[in-house]
Amino acid sequence: MPLIWFCACTQSNEHLDPTSKNNDSIAFYNREAREAQYSMQERLEFANRAFEGVREQPNHPLYTKILYNKNWLHYTLGQYDSLVHYDTIMQKNAAVNTAPKEMGMQHYLLGYYFELVKHQSDSAFKRYNRSKTYYQQANDSSGTGTALLNMGGIQYKKRDYFGSKETLTEALKYIKKETDSVTYWSAMDRIAQSHRHLHNYEEALAFYANITKEAPKANLSVYKNNYATVYIDLKKYQKAIAILESLVLDTQADSETTQARVLDNLTYARWSSGVFVKPQDFLKPLEVRKSQDDKRGIISSYLHLSEFYLKPQPELARAYLDSAKIQAKEINSSGGELEVLVFKMQLEPQNAALKERYIKLRDSLYESELKVKTQFAKYKYDDELKEQSILRLENEKNLRELELAQERFTKLWIIAALVVAILLILLIYYVQRYKARQLKIQHNIDRLSAIYDTEAAISRRLHDDFGSGLNTAMLLLQRQENIDAILDQLEKLYNQSRDFSRSLNDIDTGAGFKDALSLMLRSQVPQDTNLLLLGFHKIDWDLVRPVNKITLYKILRELMLNMRKHSAAKRVTLKFEMHSKHLKIMYSDNGKGASHEALQLKNGLRITEKRIEAIGGSISFETEEQSGFTSHIKIPF
Repeated sequence: MPLIWFCACTQSNEHLDPTSKNNDSIAFYNREAREAQYSMQERLEFANRAFEGVREQPNHPLYTKILYNKNWLHYTLGQYDSLVHYDTIMQKNAAVNTAPKEMGMQHYLLGYYFELVKHQSDSAFKRYNRSKTYYQQANDSSGTGTALLNMGGIQYKKRDYFGSKETLTEALKYIKKETDSVTYWSAMDRIAQSHRHLHNYEEALAFYANITKEAPKANLSVYKNNYATVYIDLKKYQKAIAILESLVLDTQADSETTQARVLDNLTYARWSSGVFVKPQDFLKPLEVRKSQDDKRGIISSYLHLSEFYLKPQPELARAYLDSAKIQAKEINSSGGELEVLVFKMQLEPQNAALKERYIKLRDSLYESELKVKTQFAKYKYDDELKEQSILRLENEKNLRELELAQERFTKLWIIAALVVAILLILLIYYVQRYKARQLKIQHNIDRLSAIYDTEAAISRRLHDDFGSGLNTAMLLLQRQENIDAILDQLEKLYNQSRDFSRSLNDIDTGAGFKDALSLMLRSQVPQDTNLLLLGFHKIDWDLVRPVNKITLYKILRELMLNMRKHSAAKRVTLKFEMHSKHLKIMYSDNGKGASHEALQLKNGLRITEKRIEAIGGSISFETEEQSGFTSHIKIPF
């Protein structure tokens, strides 16, 4: 049962609340606690810091992961009291847990602890059984299979061979041979050993024939050694010797425990077949087993040595039997003690006390085995009942949640219908309001168009009438004295009338608008002032309504007149930009600017605002004294 299962760690920190300042440090310490570059003690310190961050938050998404990793480190460092303490804390919070895989790993860890450290098989079995249940909830077939494998191993050690075979057969349903071959073939080996102890030797041999043929090299020497023990039980020593001799060289790369098993079984098979063996052949694997603290292996070596010395040196045989008995009691192996009594009765066939002790222990062992079988079956049955109860409650909960969801769905439909109705009403309202606004704007446009038409007519009339009259006067006055002065004055009047006419005259809103606007802007700039037009030539003037062109023309002329008269600017910038539904112009100069109070008094600018509002546009001014003047204009298409 390797502890590699407990080294698996979850790196993701999903579902953490990003607004929590504490979560970053929790996640950091949790990651560092899993880094192999640190010593185990350093990793435990990181785990302790991470746990302090979630101690009062059992619903924290990392709570179970952090606590499991902390428990694993306590186990690895041999801090068993801390392991049990924090396991208790973890179990108290299991009801609010949403991490079944980590709970499965935690129960597996405690099962491992109870089995190998405390030698409490029933507690270990319970924990492995709970581990299996959580792994099933997490859909972790490999974890489920491994938990069942260890449960079957405990049943095997407790001589519940039939129950072990059933549990291990169930484990094979979850273990995939292709991806988890070590666990799979380990389960197959234990099933074969269960058949062996049930005296189903043919089934055991069939299993081992399959195992030794298909199993990978890892642990193959262990399986072959166990294969040989079946032949030893059948007293087919030559077949056992053939298998074991082939393993002597192969096991050099295996663990010392495996080497000792092979050598001890080979020596016993040779001796049983009549081949001469030296005591040292038994003693060598015994010393290895002692160095590895392999108690079951030590008992096996003592029994083989006692059998070896049973006839030639009965006292030495008795000494080995006493040693085997001591080891058996240390690990609560009643079966080992029973085998000791079998050999002692051969040494003292007339000893009634030994026979009585043997019968009593045999009956007790039988009752114990029966109790163990019943107990293990009860553990599994109770757990299945509990699981069924949980599933039933979950089904009831899911059914209730479904009913509530249907009720919420119906309510949502009603709310959605009301929302849609309200939105439709609002849409209709805003559409009507928009249409009314557009009609109002169109009315203002029409009114402005009429005003502009009137201005154009007045302009033409002034030019035609006033200009022609002055021209006639000039012809008449040519005959008078000081005619040059009169002509000069009349020409000046003519030019003034012409300028006035041009100020009110028609603005070309067709193909010539671009040039007319450019000419107007440049004509308004003093000689010592620079005019910069940005984006002017990129504007598609055909998209702008004629009345909007006239309005823009007059607005820009007003701004340029204001600049020429008041600002003393040395640089004027006009930036033109096309947008999806409007034309945007930004005017700026580096002149004197004006205060907000002075700006409010300028009649021309107020008229400008009214003009642009009439067509649905907008204009804004930004200025301070000695800080220049800026204006933002929006003209709709």
